[in-house]
Amino acid sequence: MILEEKHQQVAIEIVQKHKKKKSCNRCYDRGYIGFSADKTIVPCDRCVDIEKAYIEWKDYVSKDEKLKAAFPELFEDDEKAETEETAEHEAKEHHAPVKQTPAKKEGNVRKETNLKQPKSTTVRKSGNR
Repeated sequence: MILEEKHQQVAIEIVQKHKKKKSCNRCYDRGYIGFSADKTIVPCDRCVDIEKAYIEWKDYVSKDEKLKAAFPELFEDDEKAETEETAEHEAKEHHAPVKQTPAKKEGNVRKETNLKQPKSTTVRKSGNR
């Protein structure tokens, strides 16, 4: 799906709202480097707080059903978190708690690291070295 121009303008506003630096030689103070092949904006990672812009873009996309269908990868994390929470909840309800026994303490075993090795028993002839 190619992003419509009205959505591009909103994306530009979101990126410019979350700029950290006033001057940037990479994006020439626009806040974005350019557009991808499907007309989505490519924000500058040097001068824009990408995380905050991402969160605001996600909120904007969630309000429009067409955009939500076009960007399902934005909401995959939410779905995974929900399924994990329900799986944990189900596991807690159906299983009895298991009593954990404390681990046994091993005695203080001291390892000798500098053990002397026996000297070689080979005898050298005095003339050969």
